[in-house]
Amino acid sequence: MLDEGVVRNGGQTPRGGITAGNTGPEPAGAFSIVAPIDLQVRVAAAQFVYSDLFSAARRRPLHMLAWVVVLLLVMIGVSSWQKSARLGVDGFASRFFNDLFGLGGLAILFIVIPVLAYYAIQPALVRGRLRRWCRDEQLDQAVSVTYRFEPDGLTVVQPGRTTVLACSRIVGVTEGPAHLYIRLRNIEDAYALPLRVLSAEQVAHIKRWAASCHAGAGVPAYGPSEEGAASDPQALLASRFTFTEEDRAIALGWQMERPGMRRRRRRGFALAFLLTALIVPLFFCFLWLLDPERVPFRYAFPLFIEMFASTFWQYAIGFWALLAVIIVLQPWAQRRHAWTLARRLQKQVPAEACEVRLYEDRLDIRQEGWRSTFDMASFDGIERRDSHLIAFRPENEPLFLPLRVLDDDNLSIIERVIGRRAGEDALRTGQNA
Repeated sequence: MLDEGVVRNGGQTPRGGITAGNTGPEPAGAFSIVAPIDLQVRVAAAQFVYSDLFSAARRRPLHMLAWVVVLLLVMIGVSSWQKSARLGVDGFASRFFNDLFGLGGLAILFIVIPVLAYYAIQPALVRGRLRRWCRDEQLDQAVSVTYRFEPDGLTVVQPGRTTVLACSRIVGVTEGPAHLYIRLRNIEDAYALPLRVLSAEQVAHIKRWAASCHAGAGVPAYGPSEEGAASDPQALLASRFTFTEEDRAIALGWQMERPGMRRRRRRGFALAFLLTALIVPLFFCFLWLLDPERVPFRYAFPLFIEMFASTFWQYAIGFWALLAVIIVLQPWAQRRHAWTLARRLQKQVPAEACEVRLYEDRLDIRQEGWRSTFDMASFDGIERRDSHLIAFRPENEPLFLPLRVLDDDNLSIIERVIGRRAGEDALRTGQNA
């Protein structure tokens, strides 16, 4: 979401003469709405922004399943043909369907049912993961946000942050089942307003505003480096950069390595070891339950114990060896996944030049058509990670700044200003590999 910082900063942009943080009288034709940003809103906004990525991830197992099913059908067909070669086509068809709907087709069901079950519950799983992520990062607390809709753009005022967007950055409005989404151009985020706090008249008013704002988007957007510079105090630091694919990959990798994510991976691997030890015995139990009268329990149970001692543990060791390989390769696979996502996001949201200005009391991040202003009191520490500087904000997502745009003097200024505001205990400048 927009809180995530420079990596996804669709922040606050003053438009023609409107300065960030301006809470004065509203211009003609403007109106304001106060709405909360809570856990449900954050999850809904993330699902809306990344809906194409989540949908692609949901369809991917179906594509793999189709190839696996085709392969299993070919194997069943070859086996049936070998057994009925002398009986002709009718004999082959009869044998094939007998194998397909008999024990030979159980392997297909054993694969198809879990994949289809995952496809059905995948949206709920995504919502659950997003909720856990927000709770891990202390983003589950509700904050009150003021949205000011003006003829030339949108101003969003949050605790410790003000966002101003020109009409050139507004794509439109989409109404969902529970939220009204404000779509943004070339910004990896969207604003979600809960419909439960909006009246029908307010929804219609926002839609009319979006249509009129979109119609006037051809007007040149506010240039943050030109307008308003004279009225700004002298910045302690000013730098321009373009967020690259590598920057996105590092930010995504940082998110994947958060303590909550690591804890869940450890629990997942422990559960995988347990399930792989039980999957073969459970499969044989399932086969026995299909026709328990064929082998009575008094004979099946001793046979099962014998197979467990002589055969099942070999399968378990094989599965565990595979899991060990996955654990060893997991860091590499995670980095590759981060780069893949970064590449897709870089194509989806083209990178544009950003300007960062640091003042004694605030941090400005500017781009053509938007500007974000963060109160310095909203930061609680900084951390260096690889080639980036991460500025933390309590109950908000952090900001990522590439170290390549900061020389030693600029870096010391940021550490001094943010460190002084946050307090020495919150200054986290450890070098993380």
